[in-house]
Amino acid sequence: MPHFRPLTSLGNRLTSVQSILAFERWKGYPQFENDRGFGRVALVACLLASTLGVHAVLCFQLALVRSGLLSRQTFGDWPDETLQLAMQWTVYVVVLCAFHLGEFFTTAVFNPSVTSADSFMVNHSKAYTAAALVSMVEFCVRMTFFPDRNSPQIFCLGMAFVAGGQACRSWAMVTCGESFNHYIQRDKKENHVLVTHGIYGVLRHPSYVGFYYWAVGTQLVLCNPVSAVLYGLAAWTFFRYRIAYEEETLSKLFPEYEDYAARTYIGIPFLRRVLSSDDKVQ
Repeated sequence: MPHFRPLTSLGNRLTSVQSILAFERWKGYPQFENDRGFGRVALVACLLASTLGVHAVLCFQLALVRSGLLSRQTFGDWPDETLQLAMQWTVYVVVLCAFHLGEFFTTAVFNPSVTSADSFMVNHSKAYTAAALVSMVEFCVRMTFFPDRNSPQIFCLGMAFVAGGQACRSWAMVTCGESFNHYIQRDKKENHVLVTHGIYGVLRHPSYVGFYYWAVGTQLVLCNPVSAVLYGLAAWTFFRYRIAYEEETLSKLFPEYEDYAARTYIGIPFLRRVLSSDDKVQ
């Protein structure tokens, strides 16, 4: 129907972007068509590291201009509002690239047997890609039409969320070691154990908690009001069902899981103990 053509077109474009991120167009190139190919790993790492480096330098220059240590003419005599927004953008890109690089390298060091190009998590899902694109569009609209509607205080709060979320997730991945996987494990492998020490002694899904606050924090860094709410709702809904399924699976793999769950917390707001994927929540 004509009314749905714009939505269909957007869906097709999103699918196209996702196929690029998943290297689906590299058939016939052995080092790129496989997620464990060195070519794919090297290319993703190079692009992420280069993007991070460029934006880190820009962020440093913007900070110098804002502090008066570098001439304002460096960026064409931008007003203070634009300089602040530009700095927030560079911080966001640095945080985003650092997250994806960290996902790969932490996996490579502490669980090398499952490491692949997918460990960068850049092709996480269509929903993740769509959310990132929407947040970028919102920020560009704000920067163009509403540069004065910004808050350094919210930016600082976002940085706290991002730093705390990243630390929580990385700590979880390091503590879990070879038992950590980006995908829910339905079968118990030889090296798969129920980790209950360290941060897992308090939170039983610390990597999810970290990602939740990190994701919301990225939008607070950009001061995107719409995307901050949407990210929070989308991540909460996603983890509500994922945690339900994972806890049901873990309770089957580890008989002691229910006792462990009873003495720990999930850590995501308004999510309590979930023991089955049919929405049975205590």
